[in-house]
Amino acid sequence: MSWHIAFFNAPTIGDVFPTLAIVAELVRRGHRVSYATGRARAEAVTAMGATAVPYESSLPDEADPALAPPAPEDYFGTIRSGFLREAGTTFPQLEAVCAADRPDLIVYHTQTFAARMLAVKHRIPAVQLWTYLAANAHWSINRHLGMEAAALAGMEEHLRRVDELAAAHGCAPDEVRAFNPRRHLMLYPRFMQFRHLTFDERYRFVGPCVGVRPFQQPWLPPEPDRPVALVSLGTVYNRLPGFYRTCAEAFAGTDWQVVLSLGERTDPAEIGPVPDNVHVAASVPQLAVLRHARVFVTHAGMGGCLEALRAGVPMLTVPQTPEQQVNAARLAELGAARPLIPDRLTPAYLRDALDAVAGDEAMRRRLRQLSHEVRACGGAPLAADLIEAELPVRAH
Repeated sequence: MSWHIAFFNAPTIGDVFPTLAIVAELVRRGHRVSYATGRARAEAVTAMGATAVPYESSLPDEADPALAPPAPEDYFGTIRSGFLREAGTTFPQLEAVCAADRPDLIVYHTQTFAARMLAVKHRIPAVQLWTYLAANAHWSINRHLGMEAAALAGMEEHLRRVDELAAAHGCAPDEVRAFNPRRHLMLYPRFMQFRHLTFDERYRFVGPCVGVRPFQQPWLPPEPDRPVALVSLGTVYNRLPGFYRTCAEAFAGTDWQVVLSLGERTDPAEIGPVPDNVHVAASVPQLAVLRHARVFVTHAGMGGCLEALRAGVPMLTVPQTPEQQVNAARLAELGAARPLIPDRLTPAYLRDALDAVAGDEAMRRRLRQLSHEVRACGGAPLAADLIEAELPVRAH
């Protein structure tokens, strides 16, 4: 039986890409999937067989050269305010979509607050997705980093604004605050979650949902016999031309083939001339490159980390945000990555660190085990099973 399943998500690659294989699996099973996100992600969504529903977003454009991470003391408040503003911008647009074509089920990212309001106001069942480590009464990123005071600053005012936003759009504030769907899908393996035993049966760790991405070009190493290193700081807080110059200098004259993904906000001219063995691009088909990589230099965003774990590729981490700091710490605990020390980032230091990780056989053995565990999580088929289980019963 075909159902209409509506995905509501933020417009960033780091939020959308981890869900695409789930969309493709639901479409394969005969469901009609609509996907509301930013216009820049429409091609990726339609390639999975879903109907893209673009909306106007208030979030910063990932190509904006001025985009930078908030100061640590302001980080959590800035992120909260940004996504609350986004809810106010997107709710009227998403409500109009639901009115024109009511979904049977909403699947939404945890930070897409407008979707929660829609589920409450229109009594639509929902499934919540997590692409970063979840918090509960026993653990949170801010407590783990000793930043709880900074995270709680302004919380009372924030909750007042949440209530005002809900009421302004005809939603009962108490219901919106209390809303907690029966099913949460964690798009990462259980071993990544701190205090994972404190999450009840509503939370299912389905692991990374990886599939074919037909909207991306294939990739093969130009010289198959030389080792490949991938360097990427993701798509958001990635404007660090000095870091990229260090990478280019570090591997000049070496046997490494370096794939350097700059993002949309750094002009390759800012990096200057690069050696022949360093390939510079705004973006690369990361899954394809990781299939050939010996080492991944990463900001430790959850999506990229999981793709590397699944491929069994050791990592060097340079986190840019609190979430990424926690991911990097967990990867180091697991024996899958080593942190780079920012104050020591010279070409020689980076080259030595990469050679050391590439030659660490104990790390490679550990990564083979972790890769097996990641692949055994269930992925997109399990996620689709759990989503289907939340569809309402139709009267016959």
